[in-house]
Amino acid sequence: MPVYRIAELNIKIEPAYDETIKRLEPYLTDSEQIDFAVECDKEGFAEFEAASSFPDRPDLNEGPYLYTLICRKILGEYDGFFFHSSALAMDGEGYLFTALSGTGKSTHTRNWRRLFGDRVTMINDDKPIIRKIDGKFYVCGTPWMGKSDIGCNMTAPIKAVYVLQRGEENRAERISPGAVLKQLLEATLIPKTRENMSKLLELFNDLFTQTPLFLLSCTKDVEAAQIAFDAVRQ
Repeated sequence: MPVYRIAELNIKIEPAYDETIKRLEPYLTDSEQIDFAVECDKEGFAEFEAASSFPDRPDLNEGPYLYTLICRKILGEYDGFFFHSSALAMDGEGYLFTALSGTGKSTHTRNWRRLFGDRVTMINDDKPIIRKIDGKFYVCGTPWMGKSDIGCNMTAPIKAVYVLQRGEENRAERISPGAVLKQLLEATLIPKTRENMSKLLELFNDLFTQTPLFLLSCTKDVEAAQIAFDAVRQ
């Protein structure tokens, strides 16, 4: 069974469909060390597929289902969680931008690439994983990257997190996680158990104790990227 290096973990997966195999290929590793394995159980996969946007298309649903299993395992045992966001690295440090779909996350990170050029690398445009490793938080690329399919197999220490909203002017304001807790919870998978919910809230608390969180009101103008970048350094 192949082993893939995802979120700094070696995960054993045996995909059945070419779509999943192709997507996972850049994450293949020849390491013999295994952290854990995931596989599609029939009952769970059938339930997932029935609720998906592509019922009766197991080739399209296998990857997202495996990703859900990976995220739940990482939350339960490896101090990490899925975070719906557009994540980039600049000068080796990670910046994450979360918002409801259609708000402009991808447009904003595109402006970072326009403004800062080769200093910026896209980690994942939709579905990165955040992990706490040796007391520090990192954003990790995953094979699942949303409609744009932009990202790479990269891990970077997190410098800042932004909650985006459309605005008529560009403004970044530092906020507490409690002020946007609903948005933060909407950006992740809600755990099925009380124990894992407590773990998630504890990770949120630890992340935003050591990482600045901003409410970013922005236009589509490239100036918004400069405003966001400058906010961390004030």
